[in-house]
Amino acid sequence: MAIGETIVGSLLQVLCDKLISQGLDVVQRKGISTTQLSKWKRMLVTIIAMLDDAEDKQLSGNRLVKLWLDDIRDLAYDLEDLLDEFTIEAAHAKSKAESSTTRGHVKRKFSFFVQDESSGSNPKPHNFVSKTKVQEINDRLEEIVTRKACLSLRKNVMDRSNYTNKMLPSTSLPEPQFFGREKEETEMLELLINEANNDTMLSIVPIVGMGGIGKTALAQRLFYNARVIKCFESRAWVCVSDVFNVFDITRNILQSITSLPVKGKDLNWVQVKLKDSLSGKKFLVVLDDVWNEKYGEWTALLKPFEAGAKGSKIIVTTRNQSVVSITRALPYSLEELSLDNCTSLLAYHALGATSFERHPDLETIGKKIAKKCKGLPLAAKILGGLLRNKQNYDEWKAILNNRMWDLPTEESSEILPVLKLSYVHLPSYLKRCFAYCAVFPKDYEIERDELILLWIAEGFLDGQKAKENILRLGRNHFDELVSRSFFQQSNVDAFRFSMHDLLNDLAKSIAGGTCFSLEDSQLASYEDDAYLEKARYASFILPWFITSKCLRAFDRMKVLRSLILLNVQYSRHSKLHMSNKVLYDLLAKLNNLRAFSLCHCDITEVPNYVGNLKHLRYLNFSYTNIKILPESIGSLCKLQALILRGCQKLSTLPLGITQLISLQFLDIRETMSLKKMPLHISNLKNLTILTKFVIGAEKGSQLKELKNLPHLQGELHILELQKVEEVRDVVDADLFGKQGLSNLFLHWDGDIKNVQNDEQEAQVLQVLRPHINLENLTLSFYGGAIFPSWLDSPSYTKIVSLCLKSCPNVQLLPSLGQLPSLLELSLEGLHAVTMIGSEFYGRKRPFSSLKTLKFEQLLSWKDWSCYVGGQGEEASFSSLQQLVLQSCLALIGTFPCKLDHLIKLEIYSCPLLNVSTSVVCLPSLRELYLEDCDKEILKSLVNLTSLTILQVEKLAELVCFDDRFMSYLVKLKELHIISCDKLTYLWEDGNKTLDLNCLQRVVIRRCPQLTYLVPGEELPCNLERMYLTLCTNLEKLASKMCSLGSLRVLSIWGCPKPMGQTIPPGEPSNNSTVSQLEDLWTDSPIPFLFAKVRFVAMKRLGIYGFKEIESLEEIIVESLESMCVVRCENLESLPQGLHRLSHLTRLEIEDCPALEMECFPPLPITLSFLSLNKCPKFKSLPDQWHHLTSLKTLIIRRCQNIKCFPKGGWPPNLLRLTVNGCENLKQPVKEWGLHMFTSLEYLEIDCSMGGEGEKASFPSEGEHGWSILFPSSLTSLWLNNMRNVERLSNGLHNHLSSLTDLRLEECPKLRSQFGGQGLCGALSPWRSLITRCSLLDPTRKLRGNAFMITSIITVILFRQDGGHMEVFATLSFVTKIFIFLYVVKEALDIEKWGVVGYSMTSCKPSCPISFSQPALGSGHGSESHQNGKSILRPSSWCKLLSTPSHTVHHYWRKFDDAFMRPVFGGRGFMPSFLFLPTDQADHQRL
Repeated sequence: MAIGETIVGSLLQVLCDKLISQGLDVVQRKGISTTQLSKWKRMLVTIIAMLDDAEDKQLSGNRLVKLWLDDIRDLAYDLEDLLDEFTIEAAHAKSKAESSTTRGHVKRKFSFFVQDESSGSNPKPHNFVSKTKVQEINDRLEEIVTRKACLSLRKNVMDRSNYTNKMLPSTSLPEPQFFGREKEETEMLELLINEANNDTMLSIVPIVGMGGIGKTALAQRLFYNARVIKCFESRAWVCVSDVFNVFDITRNILQSITSLPVKGKDLNWVQVKLKDSLSGKKFLVVLDDVWNEKYGEWTALLKPFEAGAKGSKIIVTTRNQSVVSITRALPYSLEELSLDNCTSLLAYHALGATSFERHPDLETIGKKIAKKCKGLPLAAKILGGLLRNKQNYDEWKAILNNRMWDLPTEESSEILPVLKLSYVHLPSYLKRCFAYCAVFPKDYEIERDELILLWIAEGFLDGQKAKENILRLGRNHFDELVSRSFFQQSNVDAFRFSMHDLLNDLAKSIAGGTCFSLEDSQLASYEDDAYLEKARYASFILPWFITSKCLRAFDRMKVLRSLILLNVQYSRHSKLHMSNKVLYDLLAKLNNLRAFSLCHCDITEVPNYVGNLKHLRYLNFSYTNIKILPESIGSLCKLQALILRGCQKLSTLPLGITQLISLQFLDIRETMSLKKMPLHISNLKNLTILTKFVIGAEKGSQLKELKNLPHLQGELHILELQKVEEVRDVVDADLFGKQGLSNLFLHWDGDIKNVQNDEQEAQVLQVLRPHINLENLTLSFYGGAIFPSWLDSPSYTKIVSLCLKSCPNVQLLPSLGQLPSLLELSLEGLHAVTMIGSEFYGRKRPFSSLKTLKFEQLLSWKDWSCYVGGQGEEASFSSLQQLVLQSCLALIGTFPCKLDHLIKLEIYSCPLLNVSTSVVCLPSLRELYLEDCDKEILKSLVNLTSLTILQVEKLAELVCFDDRFMSYLVKLKELHIISCDKLTYLWEDGNKTLDLNCLQRVVIRRCPQLTYLVPGEELPCNLERMYLTLCTNLEKLASKMCSLGSLRVLSIWGCPKPMGQTIPPGEPSNNSTVSQLEDLWTDSPIPFLFAKVRFVAMKRLGIYGFKEIESLEEIIVESLESMCVVRCENLESLPQGLHRLSHLTRLEIEDCPALEMECFPPLPITLSFLSLNKCPKFKSLPDQWHHLTSLKTLIIRRCQNIKCFPKGGWPPNLLRLTVNGCENLKQPVKEWGLHMFTSLEYLEIDCSMGGEGEKASFPSEGEHGWSILFPSSLTSLWLNNMRNVERLSNGLHNHLSSLTDLRLEECPKLRSQFGGQGLCGALSPWRSLITRCSLLDPTRKLRGNAFMITSIITVILFRQDGGHMEVFATLSFVTKIFIFLYVVKEALDIEKWGVVGYSMTSCKPSCPISFSQPALGSGHGSESHQNGKSILRPSSWCKLLSTPSHTVHHYWRKFDDAFMRPVFGGRGFMPSFLFLPTDQADHQRL
């Protein structure tokens, strides 16, 4: 820790202020003497006076001084905790005294630990502890003051505050610019865009340089360059950092490009989806801050990217040349900025100019300071931000001569002295704020207000300024750090910010041993770290399953103040898994917590113990499954922020919440189940953030509760406004007086319109006038007939967004066009509006700022009149960029004719809209989406010369595009035509094809009358991708399609008619036609597959259901990377030259019954995935496959004639292996040599092969058999078809210690006793177990305590057939048990499904149940027939709410007595939900 002590001074100053604050009056009078307090203050002042000299000495390497400063820091924290305890005790005593006074009792004296000497009673234990702590603090203070004499410390001679408190006006610091990177940017653009000399499909472009050199900044500039955006169809940015996880990186890129959900998916699924998403597209991916040097991981990451189009690029930024070497690409090295450029950058941030012309006296010293930056742009930028506070030459000279410049930089750390200096010269009020950010891992993005609330919780914003508006003060602090470049805004989310790696290193250096940022993989190295005992702030990157073991590092952090548990490895939409007990155990160890955050986790309840965390100021359970909070939370008198955002199951807030006298921030956004507020929330008079208020009829829950909350600001949702009975309540609420409200959402209940009082609601809304500072307003389900007069008032100059939703009685719109700053307007569900005309626009220049306008579900709207202004007046909607018309079923008029700046037009389900009588000029339109509209609308749209994307769907009468419309499409890049039933061809004139030079992508789906593409059979010359799906009458493809030089991807599915010859007449038939096609995926007969066509560029080939193909010899080319052949009935052989395909990585062959293999041809060593499935004539496997060192996944299924594996061993680096359904494979499993694997993670085998499943125990060799059969590296094991196995042998835990998934299938004789351990004992370490076996005799008990194991039975399917019961179990999470009953009654010849469920933490449904079993049939009836049996459908079952309680209990008692109690040792349960039959006959059957 080089400069961690610079925060000590500010901390000690805070303590001095607290020692003399009025808040400690009670302590001074009744607890600690005033003399004692004064003594402490004097000692602290003495220490503070020595800090500057001590900092200089420790920076010079004085070890004793460093230890002294460490002790001061620890003492300061402990003293602050002690003083905090006193104020908490005082608050409780005051509350108790006031309560006693209210009841008429005599007010008692309060004492912390001082006893009346005349009293013979013993002091209370907690008082005695406080006295002990006081004495300990006093002794440590005296010892520290004594030690200073031995360190030869002098009082500080310089007051830095004189320099740092003089700030330049913010207007003097404009937005940063690049200096000296013009050449680099130009060269990089050429590398990215110019393809003249580049024949490769994918190029890696590494940007290399040391930390802070500007690699990321240059990559960001390139990423948003207009030429780059135009050149690449898909772009993605991923910050990799020092943990190179192939799955995480691939997942992030996939979500960035497609937004597909990936929860629960494996690497194979994610990479296949990414490959499909990038297939044929020209893409740019930036991998920022890469440290990985492992070649295998790098090549694994690159697999999906090979599917892209030619010219695709991956930019890699790294500090490490070794990273570049594994990419096999030439690095582009960023050099340091020249002195002149560095000086210009420094001057820009310091003076707001690119030179020193206006400050000649600072030019010489400015260049010297710039020279100290060593050409690092980040250093110059940050130091420039620091120097903007310096007003004279001496101040600049002080910076130049500071001793930090001379400190050596350790090789293991790139925290430069210039960055350290920037921190030293921060104002004292910012130092602790910045140092606290060390708690976050590198590259973590945090919301501004979330960080500010943490600062508030830690007391960093204490002081007189904070008493006015502490949130505003925090935002000012944050903005100042942003202006000094300590934070940078996220590229993805404008509300999130992060720190550069160097600055994160700097913060961690400052915080030293007080701050830890941990992840699961680091825990072992920290377990014995002595620093843990003194840690004050910590974050932990959570794994998917959170156990007590992975949190054990916090056992030693007894004085921890902040604990932030982070979900950064998984999607924010997913929830991590933690049991309630694990949460309780964690909190019970951390009694000093001031801030605790656990988000995106599936916990269902908050332990009652949370009420014991008396220091707690910040509590965040956002996006968890909690349903209620404990009443004990009301005892947290210090709690300032309670964040429950996104807790969808939260149904109520505790009554005690109104006792939280310090609460200022209550965030309950996105809490759909929260239907009422606790009574008398107005008692929380310090509340400044209340995001949601639900009005009730009961006194204490009415709208007038807002009267006593005058400081509300930010966002507020007011719900259930129909419950307002007295307009006087609205007046009392005084929204107009709440000047800080910026976002207001007013909601009525949309489900009770039949009882709404329209006039009452109109009066209420009229009085609900907000302050003119409002920026965003939403009204929903308002039942009044008119909008309030204030809504269109020009005094609302700050409104930027307005949404009027589901207001069915309003007929006339206000003059919204006069809102001067309005950027976004959404009108939805205004069913009574029939016309929009002059009243909508107002007087002059209507909607001058509006950029987005949406009309949705205006069912009665017929006419939209244009604005008629004066001569020379600017047209309406002069700035409009996006227009959406959706489900306006009656609209028959036109829309504004002049929309010069419109970029995106969307019209959906407006069948009567016909604007052909007028002309709409759209010169800037880039995207046009039409769905379920009259095709005549195309005739009115003119001058579409900028259009790049056209999508038409359900244009029922569209036969083809006319010539006039086609003439506008000169810049069109993408054409999508979907469900146009009468589409016969694309356009009338085949010559128009020649004008479509920019068209790159054509997608046609579900157009049953499409016969051919274009009359002339010519395709656009630059077409790259074509997708044809379910065009059942398509008979002919375009001429020369196979030789179209630009075509890279062709996908044809569901086009069953044989297509005409695509080799043009007159072309030679002897291999003269050359195709540049790279991706071909089809299940339709394509002639050129059988013509003499040379696919010289083919990379990915998928052929499905081709009866005509007998051989692949003519199709296979050397460039092939992936081949999938499925259901080719007549395919007889594979090419003998497969081993020469040096790029082939994936080979899949499935359901090819004629494919006979006496001797499998050799395979290329590049192969990484091999799947052979349902090929009954395969008699051999690839010989010498132990040479396939790149093979990671091997799947062999249902190849009945395979009798043995090749000699010489397995491919050595397999990760996943499946061997199933090869019934003639007699080789015993123990002879397979599986135990020799060192990397195998997943194994699925059919135990009927080799006879292992025919023995009574598995493995038959006993406990040691596990090590004979399987490698210890396994994490997933799936065993099938153990027909005669009755038990599993011991030793499973010991040998397969890494196993997390065990699956057993078709094991009819397997019993619950696993090698004597019992079911629970056998399964306790694993996340999941799936068994489809007769596993359990209902008369026997499961051995072990089911509730002590890590994984609990989650799904049980059982069938009662006579007296025999089968149980199918899936073990998953400890928090829930769901039980599905599958009952068969042979006597009635009927199958029925019922469902009951149990949740350990709730008596209400915890999740919806979905019936998806095929046996249930389909359709809308209540019954169907299958296999001669009548199947009662789920629709005849009802939920608990509609079933009498006695019926529920009747069924449950029978189930509980018959199954649950015998199985779980006599303990019964109450279900959380039941699905039961609805009629008496069904009851009797069950």
